[in-house]
Order: sequence, then structure tokens, then C-alpha cells
Amino acid sequence: MARPFSATSRPQSGARPEPVSQTTFPVEVVEVLLSESHPEFSNSNLVVGAIRGRRYDTERGTPAEDLPWYNPIDPSELKIPLIGESVLLIESPNPGVIYRPKSRDYCYIATVGILRAISNNAYPAPTRPLGSNGSPTTFTGNMGPPIVPKIGDYVPDVFVSPLVAFEGDRIIQGRWGNAIRFSNTSNGSKDQTFWNNSGTDGDPIVIISNGIEELEELTRIEDLNNGSSNIILSSTQELDLEASNKLPPGYAKLNQYAGSQIVLSSDKIILNSMEDNVVISGKKGVSISTPEWKADISDLCDILLTVVEEFHAFSTAAKPAATGVGPTGPTPSAGKMTEILTKIKTLQQ
Repeated sequence: MARPFSATSRPQSGARPEPVSQTTFPVEVVEVLLSESHPEFSNSNLVVGAIRGRRYDTERGTPAEDLPWYNPIDPSELKIPLIGESVLLIESPNPGVIYRPKSRDYCYIATVGILRAISNNAYPAPTRPLGSNGSPTTFTGNMGPPIVPKIGDYVPDVFVSPLVAFEGDRIIQGRWGNAIRFSNTSNGSKDQTFWNNSGTDGDPIVIISNGIEELEELTRIEDLNNGSSNIILSSTQELDLEASNKLPPGYAKLNQYAGSQIVLSSDKIILNSMEDNVVISGKKGVSISTPEWKADISDLCDILLTVVEEFHAFSTAAKPAATGVGPTGPTPSAGKMTEILTKIKTLQQ
């Protein structure tokens, strides 16, 4: 069996590696490959997310069909650019590097925020005279008056305000108002959030948010109570979360717990198990709160057990009930039924 290749399989050499002068430059995106339906997908060198781009320095005025394609640097983590946006290209190795050390291609590594926007950074260049005859040509290669390239029918023409950042944060923001924040308590910050009123600075928290209620703000902070969808993974923080209904008696308010917790907050939540059970287990209890009923599952089951035991006793004649003229057969005890009814009514609020 052949030996696997490794860096230690080759004899050591006293020569230093040959220095490589890498080049990075921006290009304008003129086309994006999004699925196998694209005619260029059959090109074995291209992957989903590849872009056709025009260099700002040497390809101004070149028709789109004559421009090269560039793959993303890492197909496992895509940030799909829009037509008209700029991306940075970097010289990187291609599969031929195993045989030819200088075998390289260009891949794009990041979108350039020319307009400093979250949702859309498409920035078509103006018409400029090119060529010996001075004919006006747009940057996108169209002769005559400027033509704005198609940006994408699915991109909304709205301003998406960026999230406020805290020291040490790592934030991933989508074009549509969705984001993932890796943060910490930051309770010394002047920017108030739903999580930084308690806990120690440095304690981790992860926030996945989807949706924006207010579009007029220049910056924004995630809100658990505004109708958007949120998933929170906290550690020591108290979370400013309001329950949509009152909780059963004996349960503390949701914003009074300081410890690790997972919160799902949205207009609707569905738990759907395709093959096995849905398991809900609480060390102290499990509660259900609707507009009409507030019940701890243990209390509800205790009431149900009492009802079943009472009727079982009467059905087996263990508790025959008597009237003024003698026994009439098993009937429920009026006193016990009144007690059960009272307990049930306490759950109706």
C-alpha cells in the first residue's frame, strides 16, 4: 500500500521556501453562479457561489461575457455578493499546486462595503470615455449612456441598520435583518440591552436574531419582545423577557432567573419530531400558560389522579353513598367533587 503523503515524507533541505508575492485587488461583480441551473455550472472548476468579475484597473469597458470567473476562497462558508458589488480577489493555490508549486488561481475572499451598508453595497461606476476614439463606455461594458446593472430582484430597497457592538464581539449580519452575535455580559456599557443588567463581564452569551421592527434607527440592539424571532443561549445573565401570558402561581417572572438558559422567542413556535418523541423535562416542574389557563403539569396531574381515584372507588362499590331512604348504589361524594372543582378553577385565570 502506498504511503500517505506528508510534509515529513520528503528529505529536509537547507534551502528556504521560495517567497511568493501575493496579489490582492478588487473586482466588480457582474454575474453570480447560484445553482446547477446556471449554464456555467458544467464547468468543473466552478462551484456554487462563483462570480464573474471585472477588474477596476484593466478591464473597464470589457463586455461581461469576456470576463473571467472566480470561486470563493472557502465554499463551506459563503457570503454571496450582489451584482454591482465589489469583492476582493486574492492569489491562491489551485489543485495543480501538488505538481507545480507556482500553480495558482484567484479567489474572492470578502465583499467590500463601499457604501458602508449592511443590505446592499452595489455601486455601479459612471460613464467614462475609453479607447482611442473617446467613445463613452460604462464601467459595465455597455456602449452609450450609463446603464445600472441588475442588482437582484430579491434584494429589498430598505436600509438595514447595523447592530451595536460591544468590546470583543463577533457579529455576523445578514442583508435581511438577521444576525448571530457572540458576545458577553458587557454590563458596564452605556448601551442598554436585554442581557447586560446582571452577570459578570466576560460571561458568554450567543444571540441569533431574525427580523427588524424599527427601520428608522441608525443602529439597533436585539429585542426579545418586539415580534422578531430570537434564540438566546445565556450563561449568567438575567434576560429582560416578558411572558405573553401570566405564569402559574409560584413561578418567578421570566426576567428574574440568572443562570444558563435557552430562550426561544417568536410569534409562533413549533416542535415537530419526525421519528421519535418530544421530551420536556423540568427538574422543578413544567408549566403551561394560555390566555385562559395557568397550570403546573404536576398540579394538573394530581387533580386528574384524584378524580380517577374517586370514580374508581365508586365504580367498585368501595364507597357506596346513602340517601335518606337507604343505599342507592355508588355515587360520587359531593364534598370530594367540590374540592376537585375548586382546585381546577384555581387553574383558570
